[in-house]
This record gives sequence, structure tokens and C-alpha cells, in this order.
Amino acid sequence: MPFRILAMDGSSVSGGEGYVTAGMIRTLRQMLDASDDRRTLLNNVDLFTGSSAGAFNAAFLASEENPDAALSKILDFWGEVVAMNRKAVSLGRSLVALTGASSLLDSSYMRDFFCSYFGATLKLGDLKRKVAIPSFQLDGRRKGLRTWKAKIFHNSTNPSDSDMDELVVDVLMRSGSPPLSYPIYQGMAEQGSGYVDGGLFANNPSLVGLAQAINNLSRKDGRAVETMESEQPDLTNILLLSFGNGCSSTYLTPHFCNGTANWGFSKWLLDIRDPMVLVKMLLEAGSDAVHYQCRMILRKEYFRLNPVVDDRLEAYDLQQVEAALKKLLATQSSIDQLAHARRWLLKSGWMGDAAPAVPPAPDGA
Repeated sequence: MPFRILAMDGSSVSGGEGYVTAGMIRTLRQMLDASDDRRTLLNNVDLFTGSSAGAFNAAFLASEENPDAALSKILDFWGEVVAMNRKAVSLGRSLVALTGASSLLDSSYMRDFFCSYFGATLKLGDLKRKVAIPSFQLDGRRKGLRTWKAKIFHNSTNPSDSDMDELVVDVLMRSGSPPLSYPIYQGMAEQGSGYVDGGLFANNPSLVGLAQAINNLSRKDGRAVETMESEQPDLTNILLLSFGNGCSSTYLTPHFCNGTANWGFSKWLLDIRDPMVLVKMLLEAGSDAVHYQCRMILRKEYFRLNPVVDDRLEAYDLQQVEAALKKLLATQSSIDQLAHARRWLLKSGWMGDAAPAVPPAPDGA
């Protein structure tokens, strides 16, 4: 049996939060249903991994006994999430944020929503599925050195390095608190380090999922196996399906003089026509790097969907979410990517046994 990983990006520079991924997965399920293929798409996933908005999708699916069936309500979930972001904006806070003295959004609305949806006491160990959720810890230790570092929250079966007792709401807020937009998040107990968005470390968490899978498969009875080549996991037995939240046309055309363009921080960070362009570039470059690495490592066992978005996606309620998705999914780029994804699902073995044959129509039908 293959080890299946579903990886879901954080928000991209084209917007859309995590509802693009949610819509793409739901549409894949609908495409399979339309072809009378009732095999599971998500129920056999061994590991859900997601950063920031992708972490919200990972927790939503991992908390369900039947993730396939839960896809019918995933857009309702995202309607609530974007509504919380809308509530988090106020004129007074925006004015203070412009002075640099505050984050743009109030994260308490999102925290309270997650408490009501998942429960304020639900722990990672209580989830029905395995997850790996990146965050970035501001005050931690690495080999005795006090430093900021990446933190992967997970609920693997090995108790020595897992985070079974971490609250789901804390993990989601730690993974989904981008600097400038949200305050630094500590936790419900108000103890320990602060954390910021997992997208700083891995906005595309595909490689995080692959690394966690290799770690899980390299252990027997909770102990690391001997580092013998014959006992290492067979990478051809790992399937990785990765979802982006949309990519848009982004490029730079600097004015060159004698073969160079002498840009300072004002052009890279403060250009009114494209503010923070360096940050956007770093975010997308990191995502592309992970895509390249996973593609080179896994080859045909890896597939990524990341639809082209013509205009920045904004949504503030369920109707707007559905309208934005309907428009995106109707583009030829999305149609082609979904068709290609369906072929990969069937060919790679993700869907398990061959689909039951459809009986021929009776004579004269």
C-alpha cells in the first residue's frame, strides 16, 4: 500500500486564502463521482500537511471520520474563516497599523472561531488523522543555542517527538499568524514562546510532508531503525499530492544601464506600484524551490495543482467565496489542471484498486 501525503499551501500573493485548495479538492471529488468512480479520494490519506491557510484545511480534514464526505461542507468552513478576517478589520486599528504600532488584524476573532469549531480542548492527539503543520518559533533552542527556528507540529505515533498534547486551536493560530497582518501568537495558556506564520518556513509544505513521512516510515515500534540502506523507506511507495492556492503573472522589468539596474530598498520594499515586492518574490521562490525538489525526488509519484489566477482573489462571505471559485474553476487553465490531476490519481495508484467496471447498457438502450 502506498503512503499518501496531501500537502496544502498557505495563502499566495494572488490571494484566495485556502479556499482555492478547498474548491479544487472538492471539484476533483465531484469529477470522480460524475464518472461513477466512488473510490475514496481522501479517506486513505496517511498524512495531511498544511501551512497557515493550508493548516486550516489540514485540521478540517484530519478532524473528520470521513474526509471525502466532509468536502460537501468545506466551503461553508471557509465562508466562516473569511468572515472572521472581515470582522478583524476596523478603521481605528487600520489607522494605528499605518503608524507601525499595531498589526493590521485582530486575531482574537479567528482564535474564537477555531475554539467554537474544533473545541477549545481538542488536542492534536485527538485528531482522527495524522498531520504535520509548520510554524516559526521566535524563542527556541537548537543544540543548546537559544534561537528562532522552524517548528513542525505533528501527531505521529512516536511519543518522544510528537505534539499530542498541543491544542489544535493553538497550532492553527501559530501556523496562521503572518507578521504585519496578525499579532504574534503565544497560546491559550499564555506561556512559552511566541510563534508566527508557518509560511515563513514553508508556505509550500510538500517537502515537510515528505520528510515527516520518511521519518514515520523509518521507525519501528517507536524507535529509529538502523541506518542500513535496505531498511530505508522505499520512496517509490510514497505518493504526494500538492495543492497551491493559485499563481498569478508576476515579473519585474527594471531599467538597465550598462547591464545593471541599481535598485535600493525603496524599489525592493517601498515602491508604491508594487510594495514589498522582495517579500513576495521570496515567498514564491521558496514555494518553487520545494516544488522542484519534490519533483526531482519523487518523479511520477508527485503531482502539484496550482491554478493560474488572472486577478487577485478577495472574498468576504460565503457567496463571494463560491463566486470567486466558480470563476476560477471555469478557466481553461484550471480545467486542464484538474483533468491532468484526475489522470494522475488513477495512474499513480492513489485511488487504490481499479475502479469497478461499469456494466454495458442493455441492447436498445
